[in-house]
Amino acid sequence: MEYGVGLIGCGNIAGTWVKAVSGHADCNLDLVFDLDRDAAQKRADESGARAIGELEEMLASVEIDLVVIGTPTPSHPDLVVQAAAAGKHVLCEKPMALTLDECQRMIDACQQAGVQLAIGHSLRFWGAFRCCRRLISEGAIGTPVVGSVDRMGTAGIRKAESEEGAGGGDWRSSVRNSGGHLLEGYIHELDFTRSVFGEVASVTCELAGGGEHGGLLSPVIAHGLARFETGALVTLRTGSTVALPTRGYWISGTEGGLRFSEWGGPVEHFRADLEEKRLVSCDEPFAYYL
Repeated sequence: MEYGVGLIGCGNIAGTWVKAVSGHADCNLDLVFDLDRDAAQKRADESGARAIGELEEMLASVEIDLVVIGTPTPSHPDLVVQAAAAGKHVLCEKPMALTLDECQRMIDACQQAGVQLAIGHSLRFWGAFRCCRRLISEGAIGTPVVGSVDRMGTAGIRKAESEEGAGGGDWRSSVRNSGGHLLEGYIHELDFTRSVFGEVASVTCELAGGGEHGGLLSPVIAHGLARFETGALVTLRTGSTVALPTRGYWISGTEGGLRFSEWGGPVEHFRADLEEKRLVSCDEPFAYYL
């Protein structure tokens, strides 16, 4: 069966979605929509889809089985509810929404309509992250007990990239519009960490920075310590005003450890019974989301 896909929002992330859908044999990108009609037409021209002028037309189309929502965060709840009411399955960009109440509203709407809802937490499917989860599930390090998840970048120095589409502009830097750096960016690492360690029991966190850094309106440095229900401890560090961008991930268990810095791998595997570390190569899927 081939699924007809409609793309809502034709800003920068739309390019990733066009590539992902075109790389999936069971999906076809049929319709694209943006309030900025020039942006919609640009994505239509590069993908072979048809740009439409009204969202209602997409949601009423029998061609469309599912919609991908790639718009700024504040618009997610209403768009998901509209799509669910039209009987469309939904794949919505992260962050899901700005409040828990809005998230629950989206979930309730899709459950009541009998459609599937997925959120674009894609990082856990990239090569090194998938490899880590596989190795842990195979018992390569025993039970995970401690970790460190670092992601430092330069967005606050460079200012947020200019977005195309009706939601364009510096919306990523605003707590009101994106939830700020923690919710808009580091949410990927938080999702991966929970996929490995389980549910969080408590968090201690210190925040710093703000408007004085590149015009950003949200805290741009965060250092935290999360205790999980298993008793595991993980140090969480992120920032968007770091002149030297760095990434680093390590997880230690009762019988070994894993470490990597590049999302595509390789992953270093350490064990007490190994004379030296083992490098594990990572397969990297093409269509991360689909």
